[in-house]
Amino acid sequence: MQATLKQASTVPAPISEEQRLKNLRVQAQSNPDLAKENAWELLKELQHESQFYRLPWLFAQGNGDAEAPDGDTEGMVMNLHGSFLMRTINNAVFLGQLLWRMGWTGKTFNQKTGTGYNRITASAYIPAKLAMPHYKLQKQGNELLGFDFHHRIDTSPVAPHLKVRAITYDEPSFKNPLILPKVRDEIVEIVPDVFLGRVVYKVKHGWDIVGYFALRYPYVR
Repeated sequence: MQATLKQASTVPAPISEEQRLKNLRVQAQSNPDLAKENAWELLKELQHESQFYRLPWLFAQGNGDAEAPDGDTEGMVMNLHGSFLMRTINNAVFLGQLLWRMGWTGKTFNQKTGTGYNRITASAYIPAKLAMPHYKLQKQGNELLGFDFHHRIDTSPVAPHLKVRAITYDEPSFKNPLILPKVRDEIVEIVPDVFLGRVVYKVKHGWDIVGYFALRYPYVR
């Protein structure tokens, strides 16, 4: 019994979410690469449905004034919810990634023009064509490029109206398909070059949060 108690006393107590985030940001000052890796591992934890409740708090702690990436980012879908359509898309994304390594790979930003686009795996071409027969995706290497956007620092329309980097798809010349013109992505920086994002959707009474995602820059292939 004494040995068991002694062993138990050496197990470190769990740290709070607030302290964990603080530790990551302190670490980013001395070892930014390790902080990025640890922040990404934290976000991977939050992919699990049992951990979704942690996402709103973490998003609220993010830096919305952070400089945008300038080039390709790696993307990670956290979850999409809020409607049957969003849940169906979410399940399809995870199934595609699991079985065929098919799905969303990230976003590409242009700092100078305030524009960008999304990237999906080339293996998603046939499903994408079936779902969006009139929308043209561009092929580049092993990826398909499309779903263009504008990005800028803005105040979120969702209470408590945080400052975020808004990503919008409603430019008519982009000819984005399906529900994208009603979608607004918002990202905040967790540590330099690692971002937590959320998807908000325009509805009759305003905007609903329908999912979360993550980005890290640069994307190392």
